[in-house]
Amino acid sequence: MKTLFSIVALAMSVAAGQAAKIDKANISNDAKFVVHLDLDAFRASKIGTAILEKIRGDEGEKLDALVEIMGFDPLSAIHGATMFGNGEEDNGILVLKHKADNTKLLAFMKLDEYYRKTEHGKHEIHGAGDRGDGKRGYVSFVNATTAVLAASRELAAEGIDLVNGKGAAVKQIPTSLLSAGKKAKNTFLVAYANVEELKEHIDNESVNQMAKQVAFVMGESDEKFILSISVDALDTDAAENMESMVNGLIGFAKLSQDENPEVKDILKGLKVTRNEANVSVHFSVGMDKLFELIDPALKEIDIDLPKP
Repeated sequence: MKTLFSIVALAMSVAAGQAAKIDKANISNDAKFVVHLDLDAFRASKIGTAILEKIRGDEGEKLDALVEIMGFDPLSAIHGATMFGNGEEDNGILVLKHKADNTKLLAFMKLDEYYRKTEHGKHEIHGAGDRGDGKRGYVSFVNATTAVLAASRELAAEGIDLVNGKGAAVKQIPTSLLSAGKKAKNTFLVAYANVEELKEHIDNESVNQMAKQVAFVMGESDEKFILSISVDALDTDAAENMESMVNGLIGFAKLSQDENPEVKDILKGLKVTRNEANVSVHFSVGMDKLFELIDPALKEIDIDLPKP
């Protein structure tokens, strides 16, 4: 029997507009990375519609069985998800905004043989999964539309306090994260990482020696798919080196564009800019062309829904 975490993992993997906006009250002040998925916006996008239709077509029977047991559709009941952490292993907290039936979800979780309940103030924390295989997780249904998921009771309790306005939340969402969200009219994924404070957790020395912080956005705008990365370098010299490296990779790719029309189409949509110590890589492509490029990949998508 799979737990609720399998469903959440599915919803997160599907997303790879601002109906479910980032709420700074739900982000800890010691967060060094933040990832926000607006699943309402993803479902409204053309690429989201195509992927979800693919999943429903391939896994319709399993999905119907899960809906029957849990009382909600995992592909439509989650509005948004915000994950953050300090970079340490198993330190992330996930805050979900949803319209699921908490009562039925809890009944489903209790079917797990390792289910245990603890409390944090007036709130219950539900644990499920075998401790031995490292897959145990904790959930608290803080209110009718918000759930907190974490790898430990302590982190779950921290998430509960944040949602209730009692925790140590960030005073301001990073400017680069907010700016990233404006790169597309219908933004469904934004992410931010404070590279300077995550160095001990990043193995790539080149990144550590050049980048200060990174912001990422994915979405759609004016019938185009948008993917944009903005990097604040440690200094102007580092930014210049970074710009040269990216342009070098693009130049290398151009050598094979005549034999690979797909590469040519991708390169047409790439734009690299530098403003003092900031380097931005922006990619846009028409939705029709995008589907032409990713159609083989869509056909190969192999989704295995958890068995009810």
